[in-house]
Amino acid sequence: MRRTLLPLAALALVLVAGGCTIEINDGAAPGPGDTTTPADSPVAEEPFGDGSSENDNVSPTAAPPAKVPALTCDQVAESELGSTKVRYNDYPDPIPLTEGRWAGEDGVVVALQPPCAIGDMTGDGAADAVRAIMLDGGGTGKFWGIVLWRNVKGAPAYVGTVDLGDRTPVEKVTISAGQAQVVYLTRPDDASMVELVIERTATYRLIDGKLEEIGYVDKPHS
Repeated sequence: MRRTLLPLAALALVLVAGGCTIEINDGAAPGPGDTTTPADSPVAEEPFGDGSSENDNVSPTAAPPAKVPALTCDQVAESELGSTKVRYNDYPDPIPLTEGRWAGEDGVVVALQPPCAIGDMTGDGAADAVRAIMLDGGGTGKFWGIVLWRNVKGAPAYVGTVDLGDRTPVEKVTISAGQAQVVYLTRPDDASMVELVIERTATYRLIDGKLEEIGYVDKPHS
């Protein structure tokens, strides 16, 4: 017994002196202070091999696109009537409005009127503008209508005009669910021009790029 222990003790002294550590596995269960990892224990791997985690490599959520500001009734008063594709009243070039008004050399005066509405008419989520307009040719005629400007990145772009008739004043304009409702005064076909005895509520929708009437309701007006 002494012959076996002495060589082992001598070998231990030699290895300790050389800076080596001896681990003797006698098959016993590790004790409370034993932190040795078994050789066959799995080692946790880093997902990307560079010390980072999955969360470190996830791109941040993209910011939502900026909301296009709505047009305003004052804004369209400084815009244009007509475009390179759609003429206003057969004028070859767009006519510029200043404070909602334009006067031609032939004496024609075009002026926007107070009834105005802001809302989405094109279905793109940006608020457009519909406003009443009157053309005064210098005589007794006062020709009313409505104008639609679509919203292009917060700026008004002329779409078109709907004529409502001579001396048919617009009382109110509203926009809801992609449709414009226009309340104006008119008369029977056989009545004189001064007999504004009908209050008409007409509904308009943008169809194939044009503002089209899709129906109206009349009631007596006194």
